[in-house]
Amino acid sequence: MDPQVINQLIILFLLMAIGFAVSKAGFIDKTGSDKISSLISRVTMPAMYLSTFMGQEFSTEKLAQSGILLGISVGFYALSLAFSFAFVKLTRTPKRDAGVYQFMLVFSNAAYMGFPVLRAVLGEEAIFYGAFFNIPFNILAYSLGIWLLRRGDGSGAVRPKDMFLNPGTVAVCTGVLFFVLSPLWNESPVYAVFHSGPVYETLDMIGDMTVPLSMLVIGCVLATVKPGAIFKNWRIMLACVCRLIAIPGLVFLCLMPFELDPLVRGIPVLVAGMPAAVFSVILSKEYGGDEKTASVGVFLSTLASSLTIPLISSWL
Repeated sequence: MDPQVINQLIILFLLMAIGFAVSKAGFIDKTGSDKISSLISRVTMPAMYLSTFMGQEFSTEKLAQSGILLGISVGFYALSLAFSFAFVKLTRTPKRDAGVYQFMLVFSNAAYMGFPVLRAVLGEEAIFYGAFFNIPFNILAYSLGIWLLRRGDGSGAVRPKDMFLNPGTVAVCTGVLFFVLSPLWNESPVYAVFHSGPVYETLDMIGDMTVPLSMLVIGCVLATVKPGAIFKNWRIMLACVCRLIAIPGLVFLCLMPFELDPLVRGIPVLVAGMPAAVFSVILSKEYGGDEKTASVGVFLSTLASSLTIPLISSWL
């Protein structure tokens, strides 16, 4: 495996271990963990989305390739969603847990693990296109994802306001609009302030807090899980196999018949093969999902990805 990928995995596990330790030591209790989760979902994550798009240079070639990837991304999430419904039905997952399992199957760790892996396997250019492929994730996690979690705990329908007027969705839409319209005002001094100046740098610094804070939260939640629950849950282990092998395998087979640039083909397959999204824990805490199951899923899938990521990379 590429040293960058190994390094990234070690960092993630160390951050989780620190979160586990500070929780066991009593430095962060459940209330503190909940507050950090709210900070991530409402402040640091939206800042990360904004800075990703504000820092990009516009070009028509990039826009064309990005459009293709965006279309593939929509198809990918439709396939993953159908797969998730089949999974909970075939495994007879209890309704109270179904939403969390579906969230983990639909949404991979595209940002935290995906970007370092894309850089290591496909090069620096893949980061930009990966950000575009990730647009549906950013929107759907806050809309479809919330609906899945609420569906699982039986709390009823999600208000459109919660789904579309939350900080994450607003930040993504604002960032995309900034990128697409940038040719109209890129000569303006104001543009530089947002593109590479103090506004961008501030958002970038805040966004960089997302990964360490998220992994600390997962470590805190894992500290409340009984050790036996991690490896005795056959359903969560099967979900990890589907998340890491079955879904990227399906994506690879679906793209094989098309004559695509290796970069355009490789990004969806690699992103599909990432571990369960860290955001499954954050949103579970925010919207009533089973945060313990989500944390175990993130932990196990991240651990197993050290074996499956080299396998998926060999397909490309």
